[in-house]
Formats: sequence, C-alpha cells, structure tokens
Amino acid sequence: MKLREKFDELAMLELFYAEPVIANRADGYWCYEVTDSSGISLRFGMDVIQESVQIDLKISNLSVVTLSFEMVEAIEIIDADKGKFAFAVAPKNQEIKTQVQVELRPQIKIEGATLKSSY
Repeated sequence: MKLREKFDELAMLELFYAEPVIANRADGYWCYEVTDSSGISLRFGMDVIQESVQIDLKISNLSVVTLSFEMVEAIEIIDADKGKFAFAVAPKNQEIKTQVQVELRPQIKIEGATLKSSY
C-alpha cells in the first residue's frame, strides 16, 4: 500500500484490529496503538504526506524504544491475521537497504536491519 497515493484506512483497521487513536486526514497523520497479552504496547504513527513512520514500544507504560524512519513509500501487509507488515526505508537507494518488519499478534515483535546491497 503506497502511503502517499493509496493509503487504505480499512486495510489498516483490519491490520491493527483497532481504530486509529489519532486520525488527522488534513495533515496526513494516522496513529494506531495495540497492547499484547504480556503488556507490551506498540504505538505506530504514519505521516503519509511526509512518508515517515514512528514506532514507540512501551512496557508497563514506560517507553523502551522509539524508532523514526523517513522516506517510507509503502507498507506491505504480509499477514493481516498476525498483524504482520513490513516497510523499506529509501527503497530507491541501491547502496543500502533498510527493512523493518512488525508483528502484532500473538506477541508484538519488531525486526529490522540496514545492510549494504553489495560489497
């Protein structure tokens, strides 16, 4: 799903199993929040105009890590039942690749890497 051209609110609702906690269409900003059975919370914000993503991971309402990414053109929904999705940062950059994958169910999990494309 292209953020700027084809942002799909229904697909995001199905992915997060929740309405956005913040939805500002005029500014192009949406924010979703979910908590898993172990008490870990993930807040996922997107600015579809600026093509940026913010992830805030909390345990017991204390922020553990905050990640911010720019130049995110699209989000790929891998498995809506598991709340699994991925995105690439600066996908046109041929020298390095940054990939981030998030899973919301049954437990929140985030994986990511920035790697050189060639040596």
